[in-house]
Amino acid sequence: MERIGEVLRNGAYTWKQNPILCAPFVLDTFVRFLFFMIVLAGLVAVIGTDLFMAIGSGISEIMQASQNTGEPSIEAAEAMVEVYQLAVPFTGVFVVALIILGIGSALIRTFFEVGAVGMAKNATMTGATRMNDLFWYGRRNTVSLFLANIVIALIFLAGIVFLVPGILLLDAPDSSEVAIAAFAIGIILWIGYAIVLSIGLAPVTYALVIDNKGPIEGIERGWKFFSSHKLDVFLMWLVMFAISMLIFTVGQIFFMHPVTTVIWQFVVTLINICILMPLITVWWTRLYLDRETLAAGIPAQAPAPAQV
Repeated sequence: MERIGEVLRNGAYTWKQNPILCAPFVLDTFVRFLFFMIVLAGLVAVIGTDLFMAIGSGISEIMQASQNTGEPSIEAAEAMVEVYQLAVPFTGVFVVALIILGIGSALIRTFFEVGAVGMAKNATMTGATRMNDLFWYGRRNTVSLFLANIVIALIFLAGIVFLVPGILLLDAPDSSEVAIAAFAIGIILWIGYAIVLSIGLAPVTYALVIDNKGPIEGIERGWKFFSSHKLDVFLMWLVMFAISMLIFTVGQIFFMHPVTTVIWQFVVTLINICILMPLITVWWTRLYLDRETLAAGIPAQAPAPAQV
């Protein structure tokens, strides 16, 4: 059984030998952008080009006025009222477009996420992977992971119960300070609940795809994996958090000027798509395989050669 350091080193070697692992993330970005443009074109066709341009112009005025003054101004308020009046008759159309965009984007993202894990699995176990693996795993597990993600979102949302005492106390007379304290404690508990869930459910995607499980069984298997390997999962999650904080910290240097901000956003997007996301997927996949499948006697890819 590999240590976390060995998982990271050997996973990086697998990624280095298989640059095609970035393909799912590149395709995901492109396809979701294309889907957004199709939905946008459909929206324009329904409400009309003139109305769409008028609403877009109004939104642009609101953003520009807010940036110039730093706070809502009369011009921004007037533009907001104008946009509202133009958009109200087509509220149903906008809602339907948002629902289609949300569900479609989630399905596309899930398909390529599943494909990425499948490719990482094959690359880890055999040393190589192909584009066919992406589409094979995508067809097999997309719906299951999509439904599992809905269940997980509901589990996270269930943390709202921590706010109920504070909300109920707000209606009680002469209890404002107690209500505020209870509400603050509820928010802290909800944040803690969300952190625990984000760590505990992190292996779900890999358990579901690698072991070909359904939505509920995949969630149960992912949580069971966490329960059996708490320290390993926490350390891997900590590595992901440290990488995110490093990127955020470096980004603050470039946010000091509009030009460098645009350049940094473009560069960090490329880094995420081509390096970090494939690498993180391989790391999690290797950790799961090493602790579960490999422990059952199935051989893995040979580790990276030692540096002389």
